[in-house]
Amino acid sequence: MPLLINNEEVEQLLTMPDTLAVLEELYRDIAKGSAVYRARTDLHTPTTRTMGPDIPGAHYLKSMDGAVPRLQAASIRLTSDVLAYPLQDGLRRRVKIPAAPGNRWLGLVLLFSTANGELLSIMNDGVVQRFRVGATNGLGAKYLARKDARTAGLLGSGWQAGTQLMALCAVRQIEDIKVYSPTPGHAQAFAEEMTETLDRPVRAVSGAEEAVRGVDVAVTATNSRVPFFPAAWFEPGMHLSSMQRDEATDECFKLADVVVFHTRAKEQNYTSSDLAEVEQRYGFEIRDHSLARDLDWNSFPDLSELIGGKISGRTSDSQRTLFLNSIGVGAQFTAVCHHVYTLARERGLGRELPIDWFVESVHP
Repeated sequence: MPLLINNEEVEQLLTMPDTLAVLEELYRDIAKGSAVYRARTDLHTPTTRTMGPDIPGAHYLKSMDGAVPRLQAASIRLTSDVLAYPLQDGLRRRVKIPAAPGNRWLGLVLLFSTANGELLSIMNDGVVQRFRVGATNGLGAKYLARKDARTAGLLGSGWQAGTQLMALCAVRQIEDIKVYSPTPGHAQAFAEEMTETLDRPVRAVSGAEEAVRGVDVAVTATNSRVPFFPAAWFEPGMHLSSMQRDEATDECFKLADVVVFHTRAKEQNYTSSDLAEVEQRYGFEIRDHSLARDLDWNSFPDLSELIGGKISGRTSDSQRTLFLNSIGVGAQFTAVCHHVYTLARERGLGRELPIDWFVESVHP
């Protein structure tokens, strides 16, 4: 019978070391052409929910899928989000509004058996998403950051930022961390929380440049939709770890000695013409990443090629390296959710649902 697993249960089962190990093995599968995935699909349509006057918004239906033959599993991840695009410090940002009943968000992963096609699990995607994003950048740092990296600077202090540090500290012996957030007081609260979580000092600083000055690893973990990290901050020997593509400027990519993308796949975007007036009024295109970049997406190697040994990573301590978590892929959710599902079965967590709800006696 399918197992319904919520975020609280995922938190009991999933660790960052396990997520790193599961994904590292997945990228070897991808490098061999065994594990497969499709580019993410994004649909943007109007919404009646907003953050306030003169703040554009949209409904965002997103899906991604992938299969891992080694696990005899496949999955599809679905999210239904209400978005707003406020300006903060002159930069356009994307905010997901908790518009679902109870001031919540909606995201699900459906996990299937490729042996008989059955639905194995329905799982909340929030905690899985947070851990797999952090682990993806952590693997980039494992293969690209200097072996002796000891210091890190983090830009951003949101929910995703915490797992960026968890993963980085799992692959390098980081001893000192600086963090900056444009939200007053948020960086300090985040620093105190992460100092306890990581058992090492995390300190808030007053400026973005100060946070990344002189560090071995710079991490951008923001919701910016306009690149802001200049090449002047990208120092020799530094590893720059970007959680999403509208953070590092084009000049950073040109300056880097080694650049690796998570994947060369790009989302397929479909935006309703009903949003055309909003786009014209506010002067930006409503899609996940609206800014055109002066980069040849297909010219950069991907993480599976790096982990699979098809390309080399850093070859000297003086090199600048850059990892871009360009877009998520569905096979990540297959691998991580299969791991969570297996542990939930072993430990008696989750709630079983009648299989009759999900199978049918006619062939569509």
